[in-house]
Amino acid sequence: MFLKFLIALVLWSAIGSSNASVRSEYEVKAAFLYNFTRFITWSEPVADAEDLKICVFGRDPFGDVLQQLDGRMSQGKALTLAYPQTLIDAENCQVLFVGSAKSRDLPSITRYAEERRMLTISEIPEFVDEGGIIGYVKEGNVIRFEINLQAAQRAGLQINSRLLELALRVIR
Repeated sequence: MFLKFLIALVLWSAIGSSNASVRSEYEVKAAFLYNFTRFITWSEPVADAEDLKICVFGRDPFGDVLQQLDGRMSQGKALTLAYPQTLIDAENCQVLFVGSAKSRDLPSITRYAEERRMLTISEIPEFVDEGGIIGYVKEGNVIRFEINLQAAQRAGLQINSRLLELALRVIR
């Protein structure tokens, strides 16, 4: 079912017209983000948290689209959203979306997130090559993603093999 959903997302984003709004791109990315939370396993103590906190660090490109995830359930946990202004404010995040304006601080952000067992996601070019875990990639009108499995393992995260199969590229 997940595979069908992701394929539908990819196809939907592919057939969008060239006049597709920015909002449509971020609706697809938000849907991917939600599904990423469903196919990642966190190790303790993060696994014991009552909710699953998604943090947007830096400029928020999602607008109000991401609000649709607030309160949804993933792996039996309610998703909550936060918009930390500093990394210290992101201490209790399980998912850290890194906005593109933070690209120059990427090494310190990925190191911080790895130490706290966070899933990092971004649309910054070459994100997975710079130590991030999941990076969005846009091919024409198609939104895809890449995964750095080594970074995920260093952070104590397990990624479901079905998600790995759908990735455009996996760094092993």
